[in-house]
Amino acid sequence: MNNLARFYLTLVLSLYISLSLHAQSRLQNDYWKLDFQQDGMLQNLQIKRNEKWENIQLPEKEYKGFRWYISQQNKEENIILKRSLENTFTGSYKGIDLSLSYVLLENKLQINAVVTNNSGKEFSPEKLGLRMGISNYMQSYPQWNDIYFPTLLRAEKTHFWGYMMNPNGNILGLASPDPIASWSLNYNFGYGSKEVFFWGHRIYSTNLDLINTGPLPQRHPQNNSSLKPGQTKKWSVYLMDIPALEDVAQTLAKVYKAPAFEIRQTTLEKDKPFEVKVYNSDLSQLKLTSPSGAVKNIRTKNIKSGIAVYSFIPANETGVYTLTASNQNRITEAKITVREPWGWYLQRAREAALIYTQKASWNCENWYGFYSAYLAQVYYPNAEKLTQSNEQFSKVMSLMYDTVNAVPTKINNASRIQNTSTTIGILADKYRALKNISDLHLAAKLADHVIIPAQGKDGAYRNGHTHYTSVIYIAKSMLELAEIEKELGKKDTLWYNRYQKHYQSAKKAVDQLMFGMSAIETEGEGTFEDGMISCTALQIAAFALLQDNIQERNRYTKMAEDFINSHRSLTQLIVPDSRMRNGTLRFWEAQYDVMLGKNILSSPHGWSAWRAYATHYLYLLTGKEDYLIQTMNAMGSCVQTIDSKTGKLRWAFVIDPYVNTVQSTENFPGTSADKYNNNQFKAEEGKTKPVIIGEQYVDMVSDWFHANTSDNDVHEIFKCMEEVALGKAYILERKDGTLLTYNCSVIKKGNQLILSSNDDRLFKAHFNLKKKYRVNIPAWKQETSIPAGMNWFNKR
Repeated sequence: MNNLARFYLTLVLSLYISLSLHAQSRLQNDYWKLDFQQDGMLQNLQIKRNEKWENIQLPEKEYKGFRWYISQQNKEENIILKRSLENTFTGSYKGIDLSLSYVLLENKLQINAVVTNNSGKEFSPEKLGLRMGISNYMQSYPQWNDIYFPTLLRAEKTHFWGYMMNPNGNILGLASPDPIASWSLNYNFGYGSKEVFFWGHRIYSTNLDLINTGPLPQRHPQNNSSLKPGQTKKWSVYLMDIPALEDVAQTLAKVYKAPAFEIRQTTLEKDKPFEVKVYNSDLSQLKLTSPSGAVKNIRTKNIKSGIAVYSFIPANETGVYTLTASNQNRITEAKITVREPWGWYLQRAREAALIYTQKASWNCENWYGFYSAYLAQVYYPNAEKLTQSNEQFSKVMSLMYDTVNAVPTKINNASRIQNTSTTIGILADKYRALKNISDLHLAAKLADHVIIPAQGKDGAYRNGHTHYTSVIYIAKSMLELAEIEKELGKKDTLWYNRYQKHYQSAKKAVDQLMFGMSAIETEGEGTFEDGMISCTALQIAAFALLQDNIQERNRYTKMAEDFINSHRSLTQLIVPDSRMRNGTLRFWEAQYDVMLGKNILSSPHGWSAWRAYATHYLYLLTGKEDYLIQTMNAMGSCVQTIDSKTGKLRWAFVIDPYVNTVQSTENFPGTSADKYNNNQFKAEEGKTKPVIIGEQYVDMVSDWFHANTSDNDVHEIFKCMEEVALGKAYILERKDGTLLTYNCSVIKKGNQLILSSNDDRLFKAHFNLKKKYRVNIPAWKQETSIPAGMNWFNKR
């Protein structure tokens, strides 16, 4: 055989082997298509939706999956498998034998994981888990529309459940009937320069940590931290399409065969009944544990088709209650909260703003607490605290601004226009509290400073070439000022002209946002970013509320809804936990805010309030019940950053169950005497201590770390609460005539509604009615007729 013939024969054999291997690597039915590499990792993954095949994006390099990985001493190593049987892959790691196999069960993809300890000694890794093999890497528009974000992952003592969702609204359900110790995310690191390097704003992929050392949250299985010699453990994990969010709990409960909670309202005021639905409800018991530890059994109200419905009023104790549902050997947990009065939280926030120092720095998060200080003064005047707040404010302003010429100083980093727009908002609230016209003059001049250098011909506010309208909310701050200027402008031409200028500037910025997702950006690393989307939605919706023309109002409303719908993938819309419900999913601020060395999911975080503004405005625009419930659930979870027992303010709630990291213990070298130093946190700088964080509140640091910290961004929560909840009651009439109420109680007598409230500053009630009613509010000594539709009724 000559060389040419030998070459062609080799080529044909190679092609034949390649095609044979490819054929052996395909797993397919009417719902799924999977192609495997010879090491068992996914090469292609498709799911059929609406008669069309959708490609599920896969991660690259070390984050490819499915595959086993191990973590020891905070170092991760992937374990290599090889095909042993069709759709089965096996390997070993230091005497630990592992396998993965795949089965298609109609619409479900089943992944079976088995580990056996043949090492002759106990095996106790930090983590032994599975790379999920689904990309969560949201890089740019429109790529990110098809990328699944790990929206909800939840370990229970006896099982595991959750889902991934993309901005298009597609949902990938995840469940296991077996106890999975924990889960973790592969955060990217990072971007920047050699001098300044940051944890990034993206996630590569997700891990299911089948074995995980402690400590873990109490709800997690507590006996999955090791393998004894000769011991074998098995897990089955299922992936499936879920048509809509309202189907998640009921669909997954059929897979993990444990009770599943559906709780629409997770935080309420005292004496309000909680409505709880439980799927897969062949219950042995439903228990309620109060914040003080008292336990009682809850009786069912109605049972049908495997669904139990409960209605109960918890004990007259504020705080977090734990619900535990069990059937046979399976148990599921939920949490609800009875909140304090809204004004209580604002007063505690003002106190915290004095404890956790407001300071001048290159980012406005360092002085965000002035919002709480001056808004509390509006409702709860306190001369001593006002003096203390004013002293701090004067110190910060003298460092940040040339107040004579109304321009930022060098330390302010003037290109960060959100610093100035935030200061405008604070000055507007300071004016509301003190009625000092000089504050409003300065705010107006600073607004001109934002417009002149930062607003382009297209209307967008920019930092250099970077779109900044939705970094915090430049246009909303402009409208907050314009609202006051408009009122003054009724009697003064100067203020009327200023109102026109600032309103028109905000209009141009909002109109530029109306070009949609392709027209916006965010600071830092580009991604489908929580704040970029929610701040865009809230600004468009806020502007829609100002429109008298119904066509224009509807046009802005539709765009705001488009943005908020895409944002569902970043929001905890169904988690049965009142500490987190409607929190948004952020994960890069820990390095700046509280000096932690790794990214963590903080939810709720101060910026979770941005979405609450948006849903509040959208409720006022559309009357949709879900928007009202989402707003109040968000406020309920967000204000719990203040401990209801102690009044202590915490920075945020972390939902990662296990993060092994470090935290700074003091200012960086050279900064201890400089409270206004611009230094950034790096884990390798300064003195640190090891910390393990998991499903918990993280304390503030700015009472002891006097260099640049951003934990005061938590005060956005209380700014939002004042706008949407404090002093305001909401009454919604459903089609069946029942009433949904917040911040009040209503007695319905024929065509009369009698309203009462525990809010000591109630001054406004919003009615969303199906027909006309006579409304009586005895505390106001007022009575009037409210027509069908949406209307405000104000205290005289």
